[in-house]
Amino acid sequence: MAMTHKGTPNRRDVLATAGIGALTGLAGCTSLLGSSSGDQLRFLGFGGNTQEAQMSVFEGWDSEMGVEGTSAGGTTEMISLIKQNPGSFDVVALNDTGMARAQQEDILEPIDLSQVPNYEENIRESARTLSFNMNGEDTMGLIRENGATGFAYNTDKVDSELTSWDALLDPAYDGKVSLIDRTIDRLSNAAAAAGLDVNDVPDDEEKTDTMFEQAREENGNVFAYWGDGATSIRYLRQENAWICEAWGGRVLALQNEGYDNIEYVIPEEGAMGWSDNLAIVKGSENTEAAHELLNHTYQRENLLTLSEEMNYTVQVKNPPSSMQELPDYAPAEDLAFRDWDAVLPKEDEWTQRLDSIKQN
Repeated sequence: MAMTHKGTPNRRDVLATAGIGALTGLAGCTSLLGSSSGDQLRFLGFGGNTQEAQMSVFEGWDSEMGVEGTSAGGTTEMISLIKQNPGSFDVVALNDTGMARAQQEDILEPIDLSQVPNYEENIRESARTLSFNMNGEDTMGLIRENGATGFAYNTDKVDSELTSWDALLDPAYDGKVSLIDRTIDRLSNAAAAAGLDVNDVPDDEEKTDTMFEQAREENGNVFAYWGDGATSIRYLRQENAWICEAWGGRVLALQNEGYDNIEYVIPEEGAMGWSDNLAIVKGSENTEAAHELLNHTYQRENLLTLSEEMNYTVQVKNPPSSMQELPDYAPAEDLAFRDWDAVLPKEDEWTQRLDSIKQN
């Protein structure tokens, strides 16, 4: 939910969640643990540093079984792979968009929380019943990490401190802006910039027009849209983009490389947030082992490892100060999450309308 504030906003109040997935292509087998394909669980993830962090945690699993990791470019491809290859995957990492879609496609198995006691022991109560991870009383997914999509800017190129989405409209940055190429994510931030909650936009013609007018104005200075986080960071590193929609964890990693001139902002009008979640694939022949792997993952020390290696919030109880210092840290109770029942049915229609803006 994007929220408008009077005075100085609390950044935790202005986060909202949406998906982080995108279709970029199958990356293939990224890690192979164990000596026999018959003695392995099969994990499908996003690739990149989140996949590496997850596989490093899996390596510590005390089991005769290993874990084979495969990565895909994003939500659409992941769901296609699961549907086209029944029985080929046991555990999957899906963003909240993916959880909503996967439940529509009926490709997930309910999780028996009695077999994953570490989840309840170590994860905040407010994060354990998020709507996109539930189907009635059944738990379909377990939150892993969450973050936000604000924007980053180059302080060597931008003279003043930027705190608002209005910066995207400044003619001084013509041809120096890059935005995310994912419909719901992009429009969530456009809605926030226009003072709207994207959850209230579907089926309201006036609010829809206002949101798209904001998106049209924000398109004016754009030289390119990016579909994966690595591209956004490349644009910032190479100074193609002076302002770029970005994920806080990616920007922190860039700063740790020595790019102290790149600042990350959650604008005062609000920003789109997201979460990644772990789920068990329907049709898995290894559901008992999959539950054991999840229970291993949700040991506190493993959750802290994930946060440290990913640079994102993990909703642990009593988080360490280092996690609370992350650029888009927020506990789940301070987040307003996407109403996917309202927003997801509009995705195709909105994509066509947004594409026409980009083309013009």
